[in-house]
Amino acid sequence: MIPTRYLVAIGVLAVSACGMSGAGLGPAEPPSTAVVASIPIGDYGTDIAVHPDGARAYVTLRTNKVLAIDTATRAVAATITTGGQPAAIALTPDGTRAYAMDMTAQSLFALDTRHDALLAAIPVGIVARPILTPSVAVARDGAHAYVTNATSDDDHLLIVDTATNRIVKDQFLPVHPAGVAASPDGTRVYVVGCKLACIDGTLLTLDATTAAVTATLPLAAAPSGLVLAPDGRRAYVANGRDASVAIVELPSGSVSTVSVSPQPLGIALHPNGRLLYVASFGTGRIDVVDTLRESVVGRINVAAMPRAIAIGPDGRFAYVTHSLSSVSVIDLTKAAGS
Repeated sequence: MIPTRYLVAIGVLAVSACGMSGAGLGPAEPPSTAVVASIPIGDYGTDIAVHPDGARAYVTLRTNKVLAIDTATRAVAATITTGGQPAAIALTPDGTRAYAMDMTAQSLFALDTRHDALLAAIPVGIVARPILTPSVAVARDGAHAYVTNATSDDDHLLIVDTATNRIVKDQFLPVHPAGVAASPDGTRVYVVGCKLACIDGTLLTLDATTAAVTATLPLAAAPSGLVLAPDGRRAYVANGRDASVAIVELPSGSVSTVSVSPQPLGIALHPNGRLLYVASFGTGRIDVVDTLRESVVGRINVAAMPRAIAIGPDGRFAYVTHSLSSVSVIDLTKAAGS
């Protein structure tokens, strides 16, 4: 459980970190016809990532497992028992490994996706109560994984050498970190988070080798999801308490915002970089944002309490986890605004 002093201040991020039931939310609208399948997974998924070849989607469950879903049959093909509470996941660009961060801040799990097996549980600290949901990103060259670790005692960015599965840098951060992303050229890491009681937001730019903070940019409260444009010149940030998405021009630091549905958590960018998909926990819908027009151009009703969203490499299907025991599959060619 998150410490009580943070629950009121963080709001939607408390939902993200602890998996609250969603009590008090309004009734969900019927799912859109673009939702073409609902895959049962036995517990709710905290995060999801699609393999670079599109054949499988990997879902972290709050109860010590990562599931491999066959995207063709739309069924669970394998279960990887990890221990702990895996809460965030990212795959290497070649798809041979995945890294899943433990919600309890105890372990980072290295997974062999060729054999759907646990390679290593990398110790990252002691069991601690989370402040924000952890996040994982992998460099485009696959050499390093970047992991945020936010607890009630300390906030860190971990840099992991994927060849040895060893932590090569443990950097204290001046914010409670949430989302993390690595620049396409491999020189920078971006971390979003908030300070103190999360009444504001912050985007940090860090050197990818030394983890030194090189720039700080204020954002609305309280950021959760983070994704970069394919060319690395823009960052898109879901601001949970502000019901908005920040569009950050990284070279200049200028910020514009797009209003979206309440409690945005998950965020994913279409491979062509034109459309952004934002999961609204509060309304049971996915907002479709046109990144050129900087406006919402469509909405997709899904099952209640969507959390994380990932898009296949061909841009055809999106996969959404919920605070329910299922994964929704969206045919984006049938979605409004797509």
